[in-house]
Amino acid sequence: MAVDGYRITLDNDLDEWSDVEAAEETNEIGGGETSTRQNSSKPVKVNLEYQNELRKLILSIQNDLNISQDEKAKKVQELMTSHWRKNEKKPIDNSNIDDEFIEDDLKPTYSYEKSQKFGCKHYQRGSKLQAECCKRFFTCRFCHDEKCDHKIDRHATKNMMCMYCQTIQPASKTCNNCKRELARYYCDTCKFWDDHPVREIYHCDQCGICRQGRDKDFFHCEVCDCCLQIHLKGMHKCIEKNLDRDCMICGEYLFSSTMKPHLMLCGHSLHEECFIEYSKTAYQCPTCCKSIANMEIYFRRIDSIVAQQKMPPEYENFVANILCNDCEIRSTVSYHFSYHKCPECRGYNTKVLEIKSELPENNLPKSEGASTSTANSGSPNNSQVRQSRVMEVTAMMQREEGPTDGGNVTEHRTRNPLNSIESNNDA
Repeated sequence: MAVDGYRITLDNDLDEWSDVEAAEETNEIGGGETSTRQNSSKPVKVNLEYQNELRKLILSIQNDLNISQDEKAKKVQELMTSHWRKNEKKPIDNSNIDDEFIEDDLKPTYSYEKSQKFGCKHYQRGSKLQAECCKRFFTCRFCHDEKCDHKIDRHATKNMMCMYCQTIQPASKTCNNCKRELARYYCDTCKFWDDHPVREIYHCDQCGICRQGRDKDFFHCEVCDCCLQIHLKGMHKCIEKNLDRDCMICGEYLFSSTMKPHLMLCGHSLHEECFIEYSKTAYQCPTCCKSIANMEIYFRRIDSIVAQQKMPPEYENFVANILCNDCEIRSTVSYHFSYHKCPECRGYNTKVLEIKSELPENNLPKSEGASTSTANSGSPNNSQVRQSRVMEVTAMMQREEGPTDGGNVTEHRTRNPLNSIESNNDA
């Protein structure tokens, strides 16, 4: 091992040490089981001669006055990683693979275990595509991404295999050999086959991919850079490249997802299925905290709850500085343990920024026997004690359930009232 004149002369010992290290890393036991070094009670062998030589070389590099600190760091880095680089596994070159395929790749697959319909759990189709990245055959792009450590470029696909006659040929809708139609729908741009009997699919040139649905039911928004339902045309809030992100609930990439997206009032998107589940427990957008639906009915119910709950006398002079998540206006309102109404939009989707007392300084009550010197010495007065208590009670109330409403517990921050609103409407 050498780095610009610095050489360790223990290459043979290093090779022997590598073999010993590899043997200790994995030891075979009877019955095919494997034990790792962590499970072994044998002491780990250390090549002291190699380590001492390595230390000497590092010190000689550090003491060399003819090279800069950056060069010293680079040489030490090369010395410390030389063992790893020598035993590094080289990536397999697939450039020369043509006809040598894995046997399982050429076997037909089915939509369901007991079904005789060709396809996979994602799609029905009578063909397998050949991934240009690894030259292997998969039923669809999802099957490839699940089994490989890299993503497929489906637009680069050139070849396919007919699962009826196992003939490898250029990608097309019909087999050149057995003349069978491999799918009801085929897109030569996306190299996409789908033989589902009722699913409708169209290709969007602006998106560059195929999408579920009928072409006439969707339009492409140039600002959002995605296809949206036709009833949202001119009726939605545009966000640049709206679907070029992951779903905040499940983490799947929205733009190329097979699940239908849902645009909320604020303009942010979730999967429609994720939105339905999320709206059962929350009513704030997970991205911007704005209301995801019209909460007018729920907020008017809170009005009646707040009217019935009078604050204790010691908290009547406290106010809260709040920020409304819906209208984004700051205001000062009377303090409440759970609810703070925005005077601008009359909503309760607010955030408490600060709690303070409005009592004048000369009217602050003093405890019995308290002197002016004590007050000026930095000891907390009654107002400060009460304000501290208010913050403690507020934190406690936010962790507990909110006030009851006719026997039904209503919690402003952790429960979504959409279900109760719908039940009232149905009634």
